[in-house]
Formats: sequence, structure tokens, C-alpha cells
Amino acid sequence: MDKTLYLLEKVPGVAIQDYSQGAVASQFVMRGLRLGHNVGAAIFVDGVPLNESTSHGDGYADFNVVIPEDIDYVEVIKGPSSALYGQFARAGVVNIVTKRRGNFGLYKLGFGDWDRQRFAASAGHENGSLSEVFGVELYRREGATENSGWLKGNAVGKFTYDFSEDLTGSLALNLNSMDWDAPEYLTQEQWDAGDYWSGKPQAGGEKYRYGGSANLTYDLTDDDFVNLMLYVYRSNLTRYRDRDTRVDEEYHDRDIYGGSASYVWNTLLGGMENSLTVGIDGQVELTHTINAENPSRVRNAREDVTVDGDSTLNTYSVFFQNQLMLTDAWKITIGGRYDHMDGELKDKLENDNTDMEEQDIFSPKAALEFTPLAGYMVFATYGEGFRLPSGFDKFNYPDLESEEYRQYELGLKLNPFRNFQATLTGFILDIEDEIVTDAAADTKTNEGTTRRKGIELEMNYCPIDHLRLYGNASYTEGEYRDYVLNGVDYSGADIDLVPDLILSFGAKWKPVAGFFAGFDCRYVGEAYKEKYEDGYSGSKKKTIDYWVVDAKIGYQYKIYSVTLDATNIFDERYPAYESATSYRTANPRGFFMTFSLSY
Repeated sequence: MDKTLYLLEKVPGVAIQDYSQGAVASQFVMRGLRLGHNVGAAIFVDGVPLNESTSHGDGYADFNVVIPEDIDYVEVIKGPSSALYGQFARAGVVNIVTKRRGNFGLYKLGFGDWDRQRFAASAGHENGSLSEVFGVELYRREGATENSGWLKGNAVGKFTYDFSEDLTGSLALNLNSMDWDAPEYLTQEQWDAGDYWSGKPQAGGEKYRYGGSANLTYDLTDDDFVNLMLYVYRSNLTRYRDRDTRVDEEYHDRDIYGGSASYVWNTLLGGMENSLTVGIDGQVELTHTINAENPSRVRNAREDVTVDGDSTLNTYSVFFQNQLMLTDAWKITIGGRYDHMDGELKDKLENDNTDMEEQDIFSPKAALEFTPLAGYMVFATYGEGFRLPSGFDKFNYPDLESEEYRQYELGLKLNPFRNFQATLTGFILDIEDEIVTDAAADTKTNEGTTRRKGIELEMNYCPIDHLRLYGNASYTEGEYRDYVLNGVDYSGADIDLVPDLILSFGAKWKPVAGFFAGFDCRYVGEAYKEKYEDGYSGSKKKTIDYWVVDAKIGYQYKIYSVTLDATNIFDERYPAYESATSYRTANPRGFFMTFSLSY
């Protein structure tokens, strides 16, 4: 797997738009929201947020810092429905939990088309009260498209120590480093002419991220415990773009300090099971941003600097969530969180300091579950969320308020017989006070209103041992309800660049020993390429819909295995990324061979 982000393709309603620019975080769609650079979803790894508030997109989050083999499980929560997560949790939450304990070893070495090589390892060891887990990943490619080389390295070390039966501490250290090149996007004329693989050098850059986190968990009694966490990370993302007549540099240097404290109490209230979580968290983000011309790509040789600022964003939150089993059939959840945010921008060009307008936001959450029969559950949820003004707009437009998000869900979970599960969910996601721009007037105001609604289906079935069948489907619609952008009224029109239909299904055969195999089929439907006014009578352009099929086959002998992965086996031509005016071609048919040792 080239990118950890692609794990999300198994989630109903998710479509990935890959910029194919190495360490530049790509885009995905979830709940009808286009999450450019993954903004709009709260991304966590072992409780540490990946999102960056003012660094290259508000909420920028890069999955490339996670080693796939190091992952224990991934939790996905749709929409702003959980009180445990605040800013950026608009389309939902992706909570990645990595391995912390166990005696195991996994070592992989692979190579494939486009000069790809990859080595990955994940190993755990338990020695009395001490548990250690180490991981490493090295990846290199030249790419199917010209000038798309990428070099990536990850390393992680985690240590967990049981001081007593009641007290456990852990420490995690992470390091990521990447270097990449990227070609120009294809024009419409190039795509129509079938010029899929040529690419003039246009972009590239380098990135690093390192830091760590520490946790303490103390069991007060058999029914309650407290958890404390602190984390510190430093990162730098530097991008270059060749504009023919100049080379632009985007520089983002970032330090993040944060922590949280939570208390969980499980008890009986009047004979009813009750689980209460209360907590606080806080984070300080310090970001230095520079935009400049830099033809030599040397930091001390920048020319014509247009942006040079130090931004500080402070976030402090209080939250609670309570689940009560009223009866064996009914469970109710209520929760809420209060988020306070303030900050400062130091403009080094103007020698000026600007305070951010303080934001104080309360977001209520609620859920109801009804299980009339074993294996059949009806659920409904309500949640509110928010979005701050993006980037430096927090400081430069003091009259802007946060956007308001409200989600309603109604669904059904089925487990009628052994080894079969299905979930059907309908949702409405309303956004009010959406920030809209009038470039001619140089204004930004909270005057937009939009709605996304859809239905999602997920199924899993294991008819026999070692065989798993799975599938998901989603249909999503988006509407500009009250939306004037740059003087044009789009009210009543469809939201652009949101695929209507997404389908995915596959099978996996994995016995303990011998041959194993699997396949995945995926369809991404059309979307409007541009915004069109309601009643527009001209031809409306749509994005390209496509099917893509991947497969794998391998053999397991004792602790050794060999796997052949075939991607895009029918060699379809479709865009990995498509906008109103540009394309990035998805990889052609490719093969990758992996040799593994696991115990």
C-alpha cells in the first residue's frame, strides 16, 4: 500500500482524490464534504491529533506519518456526533489505534512496477512489566508519471510499563521524513488527447515530523479510572512550485504542545448500567508560515516574500459523554463539549500583531438506540460541530464567526445470524453561517447555507471459515440552499465535486496456511465539475465515473509468505484527481511482490 489513507476506501461514502504529490496530504470526500488535504475530519493517532490549524490548509492532516503494519485498528465516526472530539470533526473522526503490547514480529520486503521498493517491520516484545513495540517503514518510487519520485521513511518506538495492577504508563516516539517531486497537472486538452503520463517538473518538496507522547492510566476502583496524556511534536513542510517564470515556495514550520485528562466511571444507577466520561484537553499550536519566490530552493535565498507570519492558536476544551442502559432494549447517550479558542498573528512584513477574535462554542450531542430483538437495532443521533475561519482569516477578518454544523442520523444495524453484519444509515448534514467570498469587494461573510444528505450501506459476511465477503454503497446529494459566491447566486443548485454514487465490494480468502487470495471492486460515480446556477440552461460538465478492480494472491508456509498484488487489473484510465480544469492520472495496471516473515 503506497499510502495509509487508502485504508479509508473500505468506509461507506468515502472517495479519495489523490493529488499524487508524495508527502502532500491528499483529499477525500466523506458525508458529502470535500476534505482537501484531509481538512474537515478529525484525525487522531493514539489520541494525538494530526490536524494542523494554520499550516497549508486549516485542518491539514497527513496519513503518511502512520505505518500501516503498526495499526491495531481504525475507528471511524461519521459527522460531528461524538463529544470526545472537537474542532475538525465535521465530516467525522478517524481514530487510528496502534499496537502497544504483545510478542510478535512482522517483516516485509517488496518491489514492483515504477521502480517501487518497500521495507516495513513491526515487532513487539513483553518482558515482565515492560512491553515494547517498534516499527519502521522505508518506501521509494519513481512513479508511473514522469517526475513523480517519492522517498518516505517512518520509525516508531513505544514502551508500556505496568507499575502496579492499577497504574500503567506509556511512552511513544515517532519520526517521519519525506522528499518528493511532482509533475504539472494535466490540462483538459492533454487528457482528451490521451497524454496521460507526461509531466513537466512542477512541484516538489520535503517534510519531516518528530515528537512523542506520554500516557498514565490509573484504576481508582474496578469501576472507574483516570487517564492523563501529554504530547509534543515538531514538523516542517516545504513545497516548491515551478510557475515557468518563477519558483514559489510555501514554508510551514510548526510546534504543537498538548495534553488531556479524562475520567471514566462505569456503574449501576438504579439497576441500570451507566458509563460516564468527563475530561479536559488543551493544545497550543505555533506555526511560522512563509510564501516567497525561491528559484534556488535555498531558504536563505528567498526573493519577493509575500507572507511571513508567526501564528499562535490556543484551544481549551471541556467535554462529557454519558451512556445509560434504560432497559435491555433502550440505550440513551447524551454529551457535549465546550471549546474555547484564541490566538495571535505576528506579521513580520508589516511588523504588526493581530489578536484573533475569541471563539467560545458549545456543541451538544445525543443518541438513542433501540434493540427490540437480539441482532436488530435501530439508532438515531444528533450532533453539532463547527469550523473556524481558515488559515490567517482567523486574524485578518475579525468579524467572521465559526460555521455551524448540524447532523441528523437514523439507521438500522442487523446481525440476524452468525457471521453476518449490516448497517444502513441515512443522514442529513446542514451547514449554516458558511463563509463565502466576494473577491471584487474583498469581503468574506458568514452568509452561506448548504445541505448534504444521503444513505449508506455496509455489509460483512463470513459464510465459512477463512472466507470474508464485504461490500458497501452510498448515495449522496448536496445543495446550495442560500449561497452567493463572488456575486453569483447558486441557491438551489447542486454542490460541485461530490460523487453521487460510490460502490465497493470484494472477498478475502485467508486460511492459516496455503494459498490465499482476494479482490476489491470499486465504483466512483459522477459529480458536477463546477458550480452552476439553479436553472442553468447550458451543458453541465461532470467528472469521470469509473470502475477499478484490484486483486491479490499469495502463499503462506509456516511463518513465511509471498504475496502478489495487482492493482487496476483491467488497466482503466481514470483520474486519481480531477478538478474543473485539471487532472492527475491514476496508476495503470501494476504489480507488487512482497515477501513476509511473521510470528
